[in-house]
Order: sequence, then C-alpha cells, then structure tokens
Amino acid sequence: MTSTQPKEEKILFQGEDISPNQDKGLIKEIIRQGINDDNPLFDDQVFIHYIGSELDGKIFVNSRDRDEKFNFSLGKGDVIPAWDLGVATMKRGEIARFFSIPKYAYGSKGEKRYQSATSVIFEIELLDFVGKDLSDENDGSIIRRIIRRGEGRKLPNEDGTVEINLKGIYKDNVFDERTVQFIVGLGFLQHIPLGVEHAVCKMLLNEHCQLVLKAKALQGLEKFSIPMNESVQYEITLVKFERLEEERLLNDKEKLEQAELLKARADDLVKNSYYELAAKRYQIVANLLSSVTFRDTNDTIKLRQLKIAAQSNLALCYLKLGDYRQCKTFCNNALALDARNEKCLFRRGQVYIAFSNFEQAIKDFQTALKINPSNVAAQQQIEHCRQQKIKQKESYKAFFNDTSKPGLFDVDEKV
Repeated sequence: MTSTQPKEEKILFQGEDISPNQDKGLIKEIIRQGINDDNPLFDDQVFIHYIGSELDGKIFVNSRDRDEKFNFSLGKGDVIPAWDLGVATMKRGEIARFFSIPKYAYGSKGEKRYQSATSVIFEIELLDFVGKDLSDENDGSIIRRIIRRGEGRKLPNEDGTVEINLKGIYKDNVFDERTVQFIVGLGFLQHIPLGVEHAVCKMLLNEHCQLVLKAKALQGLEKFSIPMNESVQYEITLVKFERLEEERLLNDKEKLEQAELLKARADDLVKNSYYELAAKRYQIVANLLSSVTFRDTNDTIKLRQLKIAAQSNLALCYLKLGDYRQCKTFCNNALALDARNEKCLFRRGQVYIAFSNFEQAIKDFQTALKINPSNVAAQQQIEHCRQQKIKQKESYKAFFNDTSKPGLFDVDEKV
C-alpha cells in the first residue's frame, strides 16, 4: 500500500521549529545575529540573498552568483511559504538556515523550475526591509508599515465615510491625536493630510498601521504649520467605514438617493469655493442619473430637477474655474433639458463675453430678461455688451485706418 504523504527526512541541523502548526516542517537555525530588534512586518518590502540546496548539499539556486539581491512583499504569498514564514522571524543583517519539508517549499509535486518534491535547505541573509510605498508615483512620499492586520476584504472608497484613530508625530512630538470621522476625498476639511486619506483607502477594518509622509502627502496639514520639506509619522487605526456603493450595484431608486447625497456635498463645496471638488461630484451625479427612469410622477419630477441642477452647477463650477468651453457645454446641456433656465442663459452669456462674442451674449441676456424682467444683472450685462461692441468697432476702424502700418491688401511688388 503506497502513501501520498512525503517521506520523513532527517533534519541536518538543530534549531527552532517556526512552522505554524509546530509540525517540525520548518526549522530555523541562526548563523549570524541581526543588528537590532526590529522585524519586518506584513507587506513590508524585504531584500535578501539566498542559497537553496537539497539535503545532499547540491545547490540548485544562489542569488549571490548573479550578484543580485531579491525583494518581495512579505506575507503576500508571492514566494514559497518557507520564505514568508522564515523571513518574518529575522532581524536586519541576520543570516539563517531553514530546513523545509515540501509542504512549505515546492509542494509534493515539486516546482517546474527545480523539480524538487523533497525537503530543501535555504540560507537567507536579510539585507534590509522597508515599508511599502503607497504613493501613485512611487516617490516615497507615503510609506506604510502594517502593525496589525485588518479584517475582511472590503476597503473604503472615494466619498465613503470613515472613522479613524490617529496620532501624528513631528520631530518626536505628538501634534495631533484624535478620533475623527470624515468623507474620503474631503479629509482636508478635517485637517487630514492627503497621504493619510490615500492610505486609508488601502486599509481593512481594524487595521493598525504606521505611516511616514513627506512632500505633497502633507497637503492638508497647513493648520499645524509643518514645513512641506519635512516628514511626519502617523499611527492610524481604521475603526469603521461605510462605502459609497458602486453604480453597477444600485437600482434606479438607489441611484437617485445617492445622487441627492452627492449633490448636497457638492453644493457645500461650492459655497466654500472648492469648485474642482464640487465639479467632480456633480459629474458623478450626472453620470448616475443618465440611465435612470421612473414611472412615478414625483420621482420623475425629482429626477428631471436633479439632472438640470447637475448640468447647471457644472456650468457654474467651470465658469468660476475659467474653463469657458466646458462651461458652455454644460450650459447647453442644461438648456436642452430646460430652455427657460435663466441661470444657464446668464452663464452662457458670460462665456460669450469672455470670447468677445457680444452679439450672442446680448441674445442670451435678453432671453433671460424675458423670463425674468426683474433680472437687473442681465440688463446691466446687456448695456456692458453694447458698450463693448462700440469699443470693438472703434478699435477695428482705428486699426484699418492706421496709415503707419502697411496695407493689409497692398500688392507686394518686390520680386
């Protein structure tokens, strides 16, 4: 009768059993002690040299032969279990040997490259380890180390609500320690730095991590007068969060409710002159509602009003930002839904003024004035446009009558 269990191997050295189940399948022997008491943490980037050999001493891999250190994210399953488990026990500068049965190495069938289903020995030198760089540009502005792993699989997302415990440390002094709730993407309103917001979106529930922030990741800390060329440390625990549901998971009624929520947030941002952030949310509102339909009369009315408001307020944001082409586009969108939209007629008139198209501007202001005869601002803009047209005409006349300039239509007789 044959057995599928791997044949027990004789361990060639004595050491500590570091296997998860204490099954003597992964034994560690320290050859050289490390230089401090710090161990790498889950998801740290670790840098090692390694030598792999079979039990008879035959070497099948040696990173030193290539003079090339190897790095990986600890605990993520990117390497064989023996490495994830073993390196986690090491100190910086330590050299250790690990005896591993196939369960923690290449499995009972072996691995294609080495064809080894037997027990193996690895000698590993832990050269260095650092926290993971979370910055989009990999510029080292957000370095994270996970002190305690979180629970579940879901992560906070943009415009979701989070609650965190935080402690900010600058030059060994605690400058900010509190429990705070904020909307992801708007953390600066609660003096949450950009780097903390970015890191929170990669945290699991009850995760506790340490961050080192510098450069642009410090944006949002202006209240604390910390120079942008310095670095700060944060300790953060994600206490709870509520995600903003993805559009594909919402029915039409839920899309309407989410649109109302985001519009209210955007309205508050406009009141405080955060036009770019407001425009981003109004655009989400417009996208959410683009395919929504209702049979109920009240919901249909509310839907139409929200669609018009989203387009109109996008026009306002881009007018304030000086992006006149975008402003005109959203004015046109709103007017396609409501031809008597006084605000968008007025805003499009302002766009035409910016383009020096005073004739078209007057038409829009006159239409707005017909809708609301008490619109004093529209009447003032009409007068302004008429004056500008006169100046524009005089300017053209002066240009073409200027005899000091060569005639635009003179024949060039030079050969």
